[in-house]
Amino acid sequence: MTDGYHYTDCGLDYVYLQNGYTVHNTRHGEGVSIKDARKLHERIALAILDRHTPLQGQDARFLRSMLRLSQEGLARVLRQQRGSVARWEAEPGKDLPGAADSALRMFYALKAGGHDTAVRVITLLQEIDDLQHEPADLCLRNDGVWTAAAA
Repeated sequence: MTDGYHYTDCGLDYVYLQNGYTVHNTRHGEGVSIKDARKLHERIALAILDRHTPLQGQDARFLRSMLRLSQEGLARVLRQQRGSVARWEAEPGKDLPGAADSALRMFYALKAGGHDTAVRVITLLQEIDDLQHEPADLCLRNDGVWTAAAA
């Protein structure tokens, strides 16, 4: 079924909403509000896991975003190289390799189900990502040279 609102803001090209959204006019054109987008995304993720077709690159990207992991973090979970994750996501309609498909489905299901180990792994990987992507605080000295700001 493809009636309803074609919801592409989630990064998936096949999601259509039958209700739960409001179309309104803004000074910049037509806008759409989604009721409880967080729960909608959780339901989309479960629908992805329940499908009997292989995960594709766009599904991997969506599940990774739901796990709040970087490509590097997901690569660590799946015991892959970051470049592999990047390639999957760059080809949204291409199937993931079987082992990666199964591992990502299982890991997401464990995390969504509140499995302690999966939650701890995700938390640890998020902390590693945060440390690796810490913002650089810079300041301009009086002599016109940019330097690292004092902590």
